[in-house]
Amino acid sequence: MDQSASQSTDRKQRYKLIIDELQTINKCIGTREESETCSALRNIIERNDNIHKEGSIGDKLENTSEVVLDAQILKSTHESISKLLQASSEFNDGMYQNAISALISHNDGENWQDITRLALFCSKSVATKSSMLGAADIEPKERIVKERQQRRRTVLSQEKKPETIQQLKRGDRGAEKVNILLKQLDVIFRANHRQPIPYYKLIIDPHDFMNTVENAFQMAFLARDGNIAIESSGSDGLPHVRLAHKDELDAHPDTSQSICSLSMDLVQRMIEMYDIEEPMLNIPTDIEEHNEDDEND
Repeated sequence: MDQSASQSTDRKQRYKLIIDELQTINKCIGTREESETCSALRNIIERNDNIHKEGSIGDKLENTSEVVLDAQILKSTHESISKLLQASSEFNDGMYQNAISALISHNDGENWQDITRLALFCSKSVATKSSMLGAADIEPKERIVKERQQRRRTVLSQEKKPETIQQLKRGDRGAEKVNILLKQLDVIFRANHRQPIPYYKLIIDPHDFMNTVENAFQMAFLARDGNIAIESSGSDGLPHVRLAHKDELDAHPDTSQSICSLSMDLVQRMIEMYDIEEPMLNIPTDIEEHNEDDEND
């Protein structure tokens, strides 16, 4: 693992610690001192800003899960502050109107210059984040003009189709991930006595939302090729996954399609429902390194 990848992993771990702290603070709002809650939220905001300043924009483009975690922390912090204000403040529109009237009212009438000067003073300093600037500091890549190669004459040959899709050896990198996932599923189902496994329990990585999305994509490819079957056969009414039999594929060559909408809220509910602590699937980021390890084994 190179240095940038190691630093990214460290940042993601610190992001996740902050998310856990936010969840604890959110549960305790209204039950402990407001000053203590405000101090804890201020500390979280400062730590999150410090993590955000680490690394370059190019690193964040290669590790989009960092951006997702950063946005999740900002959203959760905003929700906690709003909840704190609602729990501790009796401020309303009438009080706001009375405060403005008292500020601009004078003996000879109204003077809006006082509130204008106050607004200008408050708006002098505007907090910004580097993510708002987009990719402004990325240098454009130099365009290399390639010489036009002479067109080669292609020789037509008779098209040959395989008997089954499973007999094909996949050569592309995306297909290698599917093959790795299929091997892992075989081990998991054998350990589970070939019984169906809840779909969300199978694909969710409780530590990384982007890995969960990747697992969902690979499971869709396996279902398309007829290696697995996804059915709503569970007692909880949620989809379950089982290995498909060859006779099922021969009897039903056309597969049905369905839409699975993944969100962080759904994933969090499924983690709590199935008590997921560690992912069941592990798709390596470096396919070549994984293949070398298999050969050594």
